[in-house]
Amino acid sequence: MASRSSRQQAVFPHEIIFAAVLLMSAVIACLLLSLPAKPSKAGHSAQAAARKSNPASTRLGSAFLDLEQLAGADSIDEADNARWSLVRGTPGASGVYSAGSGVDWQTLRTLSQSGSYDLPAGTTWSFNDTFGGGPGYKTASGVLAGGQCVLATVFRAAAIQVGLPNQAIPHQWPVPGFPMDETVTIWWGRDDLRLHNPSGQDLKLDWELTPQGIAISIQS
Repeated sequence: MASRSSRQQAVFPHEIIFAAVLLMSAVIACLLLSLPAKPSKAGHSAQAAARKSNPASTRLGSAFLDLEQLAGADSIDEADNARWSLVRGTPGASGVYSAGSGVDWQTLRTLSQSGSYDLPAGTTWSFNDTFGGGPGYKTASGVLAGGQCVLATVFRAAAIQVGLPNQAIPHQWPVPGFPMDETVTIWWGRDDLRLHNPSGQDLKLDWELTPQGIAISIQS
């Protein structure tokens, strides 16, 4: 009897050790399975290409035109023409313009839209080439499509904030919210605003129109 009891006591600790080893092995296996797989060399290349093709944009500078302030200081017609300049090149133009009746100005004043213009490295952007001509404009401040000078001023103010070289003739009268040295005179076919991009990186001129105003921002 004593001999049998001794054998049982000797075997029991080994069973505990064996069970503990199995438990530890299961824990280690779970930990290894939970670790993220190391990407292959091809995976690294694909991730790098995705980051390169879809980089995060950075706002470098911006300017804002208060259209309600403009309408009060100058005329609502200038504010309307500034709105139409941006909208007429977008799909939203079909909802506010027809060849027969022209622009629905009341509806235009309620629109919120956005868009952008490319300014690749080493190139020049022309306000007149972008906005010059086209139907729908009305006479404002005594000239057809008056309000172009105001819109160009917002683009120039954003460019000056970023430090982009620009060429323009200052406006004869103040533009509400902007110093005189930022204002622009626009006359299609003659007086233009030209923005140059010597930065070495592609830029975008983003615009956002709301019923309250126009925001221009320069993005890298």
